[in-house]
Amino acid sequence: MVTRTLTADTIVQALARRPEIAGWTLTRRRRHGTQLYVIGRDVENTREVTTEDFTITVFHDHPWPVGRETGTAGHARGVSSVKLVPGDTAHLESRLDEVIMMASLVHNPAYELPSPETLPNVALSDPLITALDGTRRAVWEMAEEVWEACDREASTGVRLSAGEFFVTVSDREFRTSKGIHASSETTHVAVEIALLARGASDDPTLEAETFRPVEARRVVDLRLASQVAEASRFARDTLRAQPTETRDGPVVVSGSALPPFFDPFVFHSGAQAAYMKLSRFTPDHSVFGDHAMTGDPLHVSSHALRPFGLSSHSFDGDGVPGRDTDMIVGGTLFARHATSRYAQYLGVPVTGEPGAVVVRAGTTPLVELLRDPGSPVVEIVAFSSPNVDDITGDVGCEIRLGYEHLPNGEVRPIKGGALAGNVFDAFASVRFSQETQEALISGFGGGGLYVGPRGARFEGMRVAGG
Repeated sequence: MVTRTLTADTIVQALARRPEIAGWTLTRRRRHGTQLYVIGRDVENTREVTTEDFTITVFHDHPWPVGRETGTAGHARGVSSVKLVPGDTAHLESRLDEVIMMASLVHNPAYELPSPETLPNVALSDPLITALDGTRRAVWEMAEEVWEACDREASTGVRLSAGEFFVTVSDREFRTSKGIHASSETTHVAVEIALLARGASDDPTLEAETFRPVEARRVVDLRLASQVAEASRFARDTLRAQPTETRDGPVVVSGSALPPFFDPFVFHSGAQAAYMKLSRFTPDHSVFGDHAMTGDPLHVSSHALRPFGLSSHSFDGDGVPGRDTDMIVGGTLFARHATSRYAQYLGVPVTGEPGAVVVRAGTTPLVELLRDPGSPVVEIVAFSSPNVDDITGDVGCEIRLGYEHLPNGEVRPIKGGALAGNVFDAFASVRFSQETQEALISGFGGGGLYVGPRGARFEGMRVAGG
């Protein structure tokens, strides 16, 4: 008995036999990667992982249910998706039956799939990784760089507790019923390390642990040596940090703690938020409402064409070409980022899915933002868990590590307590550092790239003691 393997061609042929489908998209993904897990310098496990799957999305047009969407012209459009693997050949027809039935139960205003366009050429893969045995070499290269960096920190009482290293090559093929047929190859490298710092005492309970997740498309962009050095300093400072005191005054948020503060601005700049009546922004109006902008001008853009950017792409999940889009210019909403569906709903230009969040830097050195002749300046470099509400802009983030910069130049590490405020209020008078950084927007395993100021100084946020 010959077992057939599911392919993109067989799926397309099966979809073509279904006249009840109004449209479809098909994404085939192949991934090959190497994973390495270590405890200190001891190798716990290594893995070679190869996967392939197919995501089928179908669209079903049907009349509006009685009493639903009264006054909406035309038909309703339903959408549903199903994921299959190569061994699902025998189940293809039944799975299509299921996904079509599910789409028939969904009632959205009608919209069309995009037509084919010329796609940009965006560098998304590292040839050193895609070469023969490249994932294996890269994963050990990352481990060796971390081990050597940790050896340099050993004399300060910091050691590597555990590390996880991932290198993946992904091949994506995308087809639609509108005739789009595109492909892309990407590489992804990720490291998560846990460092332990021990004080001068032999008491084993006097330890502080710091986690550091890092992701990129190329090993060179991880900058592992500097990541280990900074994480080691944070671990040592956490060990001697004092409890945070309640205070009102200037606060600087810097490093990886800063990117989540821009999430609400990206959310409210989106066409989907506007369609759902959630966006507080109006085109050509200030994003700060009644607050006068007295700080540095806020410029926020989406860059989908940035070479080797984590959230860069030559085409998005609808087949729309990647684009760079200015969203907020000088504190005013300039344009909304809009996928094909929500662009049609609002009648705005299609920009596709967002790319890297790029924020214009300021003109003040970070060291100047940390100085104040009249009061201490609190700098926060790490939160236990960022909690910035996309809709309201409210901030309530527990402080994992920060520093109190005193007027006399003394710097003291602090921990505990929380930062509270609202980004839409605080950013009206923000001052950005002239130094920039590239950092993850969300945590390990996830999301996009932030490119912007390394630090931001706020005058209107409150530090609550722990």
